[in-house]
Amino acid sequence: MSAMNAKKVPTRNKDRLNFRLDPEIKARVVRAAAITGQEVTDFAVSTLNEKATEILERHDRLTLNSDDYEFFLKALSQDRKPSKRSRDAARRYRQGKRKGVSYHFDN
Repeated sequence: MSAMNAKKVPTRNKDRLNFRLDPEIKARVVRAAAITGQEVTDFAVSTLNEKATEILERHDRLTLNSDDYEFFLKALSQDRKPSKRSRDAARRYRQGKRKGVSYHFDN
């Protein structure tokens, strides 16, 4: 969803979520809300909702259904040696530098 046509999420008669912001973050939020033509609260709610939806959808795609889970368990129980490609990938993973939830590698 582009910033210019963000969907307004109604905020009246809803639960509250209170938090504090650094002044620099608040200034960016206020500016972004003005650019999109939204009030700060509406902008914050719609942006939080958008990001939460994105994260939940990504999580759901990564979660295995029961058939995939069974396939995965069977593959793990097979007594096969890892391929050279798999060993190389594991070695690169161990050498990576963690940033957040992902690993970054020096080339």
